[in-house]
Amino acid sequence: MKNRLKIIVVLIVVGFGCSRKEQNPVDFKKIVLKKNENVEVLSRFVSDLEYIELKYPADSLIGPIESLKLLEDDIIIKQRNSRNLSYLRFSKDGKFLNEIGPASEAVSLQTPRDILKYDDKFAVWDEAGVHALSESGNYIGKIVDTQHTGNSFFYSRDNFYLFHESNTPGYLSKYSRNGKLSEVYKVGNKRTDDLNYSRVIEMAKDSFHLFSPVKDTVFAFSQGHLSPNYLIEGESHPTLVNALKKINNFDEIDKLKYLHNNKHWVIKRYLENPNFIFVVYRLASDSHYLIIRKSDWKTTYFERAINDIDGGIWDYPMYLSDDDELYVPLGTYQIAGHKMLNKKRFGFEKVIERNLETHSPVIMKCKLK
Repeated sequence: MKNRLKIIVVLIVVGFGCSRKEQNPVDFKKIVLKKNENVEVLSRFVSDLEYIELKYPADSLIGPIESLKLLEDDIIIKQRNSRNLSYLRFSKDGKFLNEIGPASEAVSLQTPRDILKYDDKFAVWDEAGVHALSESGNYIGKIVDTQHTGNSFFYSRDNFYLFHESNTPGYLSKYSRNGKLSEVYKVGNKRTDDLNYSRVIEMAKDSFHLFSPVKDTVFAFSQGHLSPNYLIEGESHPTLVNALKKINNFDEIDKLKYLHNNKHWVIKRYLENPNFIFVVYRLASDSHYLIIRKSDWKTTYFERAINDIDGGIWDYPMYLSDDDELYVPLGTYQIAGHKMLNKKRFGFEKVIERNLETHSPVIMKCKLK
């Protein structure tokens, strides 16, 4: 835990090298984090539920799902088996298609961070750089040779953009298709580790939003320009960034003590599409949720949600699609251990019965209203 806090301290201090203008935008819409004890029923913000069973080969098991995203018509999950991370590709109805970059390849991926689709291929960013793989998952070759840190990247106008947050070489770096570094946005000071919560969202073709837990600004990137878009603020308690500003001159031990003893907001998951923003955030060990409808900036806050639609489960969403659907992975242990308490809403019983036969993880799709 102490090492984790040390990483956070270094990240924020490095982030102070950016201009104050980006830290204090005046005219941008705000995402306000605040404490709430609301218990919401799922039907308040979800109109429909659908379940996708991930049909993996019978002789194998899917490990814990670390992340999930849609790439064109595919569901891509990052799974963990022991200490190993790998990507699995499924059709939209859950049929297993292939593993992407299996460890049996002559050149295996080293702790993959993010994956995207470009042309008819996949690109994977790992500790050694960006690699090209075929649609069937076979290794083609390395595109970008870099060991800089980061967890998210995107592809636009024949260039790869690596999102480093507050690390070297800068907030964002641009590489051509032949692997040449051509531009750095907001130069960084030194190399640090990261928190693994960053998010790049494609809002439209060649238009992206960039979220980092170590910045209080969500940036927009379009037409080769990076600009502030939303401001994140904390109510009653400071955000992580603002908490670190107060202790910038403290020594390391006092910084760690301050963070441990003083509550502050930390965003654990940021999801966005053209219509909604969905945020999971914490104050100490307490989780909270925030949904923003962007058309009128209507906000819904809650601490817990009860599935009154089919009596099933509610858990952390991992992805928000352009169709306004939250993707919520459910493990077999969650499904098998769920007790049906709602006597009027019992549709989830079918999911439990099916799971007892297949022991396959399931993705719950929640259509936002």
